Amino acid sequence: MPASTGRSPAVRRATRILTELASRTDACSVADLARLTGTPKSSVADICGVLIETGMVGRELDGRLRLGGRIGDLARGFVGGTDILERFEAECDRIHGLGDMTVVLAVLIDTDVAYVAVRRSGEPLPLTLKPGMRLPAWSTGTGLALLSDLPDDTVRDLHQHGPPLSPSERSFDMDELLTALSVARDRGYASNADTGEMALAGTAVLVHGSQGAIAAVGSVSALDRGRDSDRDAVLVKQLARRLSALAGIRRRTPGTLPSGA
Repeated sequence: MPASTGRSPAVRRATRILTELASRTDACSVADLARLTGTPKSSVADICGVLIETGMVGRELDGRLRLGGRIGDLARGFVGGTDILERFEAECDRIHGLGDMTVVLAVLIDTDVAYVAVRRSGEPLPLTLKPGMRLPAWSTGTGLALLSDLPDDTVRDLHQHGPPLSPSERSFDMDELLTALSVARDRGYASNADTGEMALAGTAVLVHGSQGAIAAVGSVSALDRGRDSDRDAVLVKQLARRLSALAGIRRRTPGTLPSGA
């Protein structure tokens, strides 16, 4: 039976608060969280007090709130409990040529891609990416890489109720998505450069663990930089191989996408 919308209202409110904090680039006050989530200020203060105690939310010196360090513990579960998150920035720095690009590590949650690690570059981007942020998978390079690991019928089923609009309000097209996934499988990497989503160009490759794909890693740059996706893919594949090695993969060549649908 479907759960009643009246069940566990505090849990629902806590989820909305964490989602709101994850979507913001700056810390947020209790008053702003109350307004943004449509929750009474007193309830927000009580819920955030518990979230602070558990480390899920942190408090700045001025009293504003941000995601806490325990969020990283949850993210580690998405990548098989490995130390990929702790080593992510160091491994990015080992790949010569990635220094001028933002690099992200993402996992698939339903029809969204969720960023679990972000190594920023000095290049300003139209959209500030940070751990905890979720975007429609079909609109991002890492999301396309992760969806390409699924059979087409599964991709259709995931999106049968209609995915959310992309940040730039592009309309979703299933045929366009399946074509993009087929191209990704054939060439061994995914890219959203052709869509121009948020004026960002993302090139992404799967990271494999012992049970298969556990995440996708991708480079992100401003679309007007005129990046060469094939060249970027070479660098991202090198990084994917290093991250897959950390995850203990040995039998399958990491940094490649499956050849079948």
